[in-house]
Amino acid sequence: MSKLIKVINPTPASLQENKGIFAAAELARESLAKRLDTLDGKTIYLVDIGYGGSYKFMQALERWFKKNMPSVRTVRKRKSGSAIADDSNELWEEIKAKGHAAVVGVAG
Repeated sequence: MSKLIKVINPTPASLQENKGIFAAAELARESLAKRLDTLDGKTIYLVDIGYGGSYKFMQALERWFKKNMPSVRTVRKRKSGSAIADDSNELWEEIKAKGHAAVVGVAG
């Protein structure tokens, strides 16, 4: 394979080829939460992360649930801190304890 093709297609031929460049400690793998069978009667947290427009997006999503799925209880919350800094442990614990699902959103 010529050097030109490697520049155009940056996908490595093997992971070993880039081991020195991208070497980092391996992160523990976690699985995603299981999908709910239904949203009926569930509590969904709508989390505004503070990014431009996310407040209005969460308001619109809340209105959609009220109109289209009135059995779903929504709780709109604003994450503390900035959009990129995560200092919201209390919020995440509340969602785990009281919620069934969460929409954590950005807009813009």
